Amino acid sequence: MSAVESAAPASARTLTPGTTVVVGAAQGIGATVAERLAREAWSERVVLADLDGDGVGEVAARLRAAGHDAASHRVDVTDPAEVEALVAASGDATRVAVVAGTFFPTPSLEVTRDQFAKIVDVNLHGAYFVAQAYARRMAAAGGGAIVGVASIAATMPRMRQVAYCASKAGIVQALRVLGMENAAAGVRVNTVSPGLTDTPMMRTVAGDHASVERMADGSPEAFRPRIPSGRVATTTDIADAIAFLLSPESAHITLQDLVVDGGELLGR
Repeated sequence: MSAVESAAPASARTLTPGTTVVVGAAQGIGATVAERLAREAWSERVVLADLDGDGVGEVAARLRAAGHDAASHRVDVTDPAEVEALVAASGDATRVAVVAGTFFPTPSLEVTRDQFAKIVDVNLHGAYFVAQAYARRMAAAGGGAIVGVASIAATMPRMRQVAYCASKAGIVQALRVLGMENAAAGVRVNTVSPGLTDTPMMRTVAGDHASVERMADGSPEAFRPRIPSGRVATTTDIADAIAFLLSPESAHITLQDLVVDGGELLGR
């Protein structure tokens, strides 16, 4: 072992099993993330949470049937008391993925204050305060890793997504500050920004294309560029990126936003 490696905190480069939490795990990206992280050597148990209590319970049941230690909780990330209860039940977490989010398209001249607030309350306020609560415990316990799911919409304006774009830009920067202030305590905080991803939510809003798959071709009407890789992302693509950023292999990576978009942003 090199002098540099030996100087790193022991928790940074070992596979010591611990508790892994996935918030927003009932379907889509979150469910795939839960299944992916449950297989990791560092996930002794997984705690899954979502507003959809029945849905997240089904995901946890599948994991238990596969031999994993998995528990589920219903949580509304906009409710401080429910977030506090979740964190109390999983306060030993060393790795947390915050996937919870909401989306509905509304033209910028038609969006109401209530609609805007609903998206921001989940995607920015809710996601941030979940991360904050776990980061506080991790800092006191000697470290951990948190990954929040943002979006390339944080960088690239999207038609009819004014509140969504604002919320995702906000969570990227908010989590960077959280990570910056707690890096010395061993807490790593990163984000993953998916591009177009084939999820149930995406299929419900793909109204300007014949199918989600055709969205990779781009659309001048929607100001959406072609995806150079020629396909939209799968939920596995996103889950793999999150697993890497939570793993010991990324021990010296923090404050980063990992874009998983098939090249749509052209490396911007």
